[in-house]
Amino acid sequence: MPQPSLLQEVPEEPWRLRCGVEALLRPLRPSDLELHWGLFHNCSTQSLYQRFFQAPERSKVTDSEVARFTDFDRSRELAVTAVQTVGGGPELGVVRLVRLGSDIVEFAVLIADPWHRQGLGRKLVQKAIAIAGAGQVRRLEGYVLASNRPMLILCRQLGFALERLGGEGLYQVHLELEGDGRPTVTGGDPTARADR
Repeated sequence: MPQPSLLQEVPEEPWRLRCGVEALLRPLRPSDLELHWGLFHNCSTQSLYQRFFQAPERSKVTDSEVARFTDFDRSRELAVTAVQTVGGGPELGVVRLVRLGSDIVEFAVLIADPWHRQGLGRKLVQKAIAIAGAGQVRRLEGYVLASNRPMLILCRQLGFALERLGGEGLYQVHLELEGDGRPTVTGGDPTARADR
């Protein structure tokens, strides 16, 4: 029996950052290659390291390597981008979901440095939770560096359980879902502050 696609209807959604910038959340398309290049160029080495656990040298990254982030297997992957609506861009951030099994999805978030601490990370993780729930996913999981405290705090606030992976400087964060986007467990201190 084929796995259900992650490409459920993901409607475009207008959204405003804390600083007042208007953005549109929508699925990332193969035609977004140039836009996605811009996202990488607006990320510091630290931000790229926190996302990929290595810091690629942008001068050595090829078009084909970036293209794999926009032109992917849509039966098992989905990416939702946030694009500034005024002036035709830039891309502010993206959340990517990859189906690992019939009911497990991995997610990862990348936010361009000028848009940190604007609520966009929270919005994109919430979007991932909603998409996973609509796709009848039982478990949403990701990996976060131990040094990335803002993301760890955010995940805890949103109900993810955090599990330290011994000796690797990494946490696995995971959220068990009811299949309708509602978490079955909650974790952490809801009053803790996340500033990413």
